[in-house]
Amino acid sequence: MKKVLFATTALVAFSGAAAAEVSLSGYAEMGVAGGDSIETQLWNDIDVTFSLSGTTDNGLEFGATIDLDEVTNAGDDNGIPAGANDASVFIKGAFGNLTMGDTDGALDWALTEVAMLTAIADDHSTHGGYNGNGNFDGVFDGQIARYDYSFGDFAVAASVELDDSGVNDPNFGLGAKYSGDFGGVGLGVGVGVHMFETGGMSYDTAGISVKVSASGFDAVVNYVDWDDYLGNESYASIGLGYTTGAISVTANYGVIELTAGGESEGWGAAANYDLGGGAVLMVGYGDTDGGASTWSAGLGLSF
Repeated sequence: MKKVLFATTALVAFSGAAAAEVSLSGYAEMGVAGGDSIETQLWNDIDVTFSLSGTTDNGLEFGATIDLDEVTNAGDDNGIPAGANDASVFIKGAFGNLTMGDTDGALDWALTEVAMLTAIADDHSTHGGYNGNGNFDGVFDGQIARYDYSFGDFAVAASVELDDSGVNDPNFGLGAKYSGDFGGVGLGVGVGVHMFETGGMSYDTAGISVKVSASGFDAVVNYVDWDDYLGNESYASIGLGYTTGAISVTANYGVIELTAGGESEGWGAAANYDLGGGAVLMVGYGDTDGGASTWSAGLGLSF
């Protein structure tokens, strides 16, 4: 069945207030996926995003985002995970930006992930050596409040996630990042911490990332360390990327040192070819040391 997704924008006027904007955008995928742990299969996904925004008479901005993720191909019989629908609300002004809902905590907000580009099944960022820095969010109900403020090349943030049952202490996070240019060489640095307690177990987490960009090349290193009542775990990774014209390639490697001993190690790679008009040809691969590998190939379509 043919599916057509239209991007639309509507302006809604309210008496005594500035106009509000409602827009719709979409993203779709089609292709083939397979690997050691899943049978080779046809793949298609559709994501729909509603963006709502407005401005008060005195210039205060507000808005919300509703992201309907992975409408199709979710939770099938071959191990493909089901998607999740995200929603968040924000308000911002000269005082900074306050976001509440399904949003990043301060550590995830501050750090840059080593995975670059996109594959239709995200193979390059789902191997056993990968950590997206977001596993310190959602320890309770997943509803996060984050305040962030930018000044020049710097930005800072603080976040909190509450335990609705009142049993555990809040999950607090702090983050800071810097982005600058030095004679055509871009430098980005992010640092963050998270502190929370759940089930009588205390967790202290700290991380740092550094990104360097120049002449089409990108390099990112990421390190996160967390301590709990059982001991210490850490995550170290590196990612490299290069773009020339319509062609982009990337690879990343990571290793997670486990509390119980041993490690989880893996690497991933992806290549994109921009066909123009919002269509991108994508290939992805991920491999876990001592475990399974996955791959995917197809088209990513932005509307």
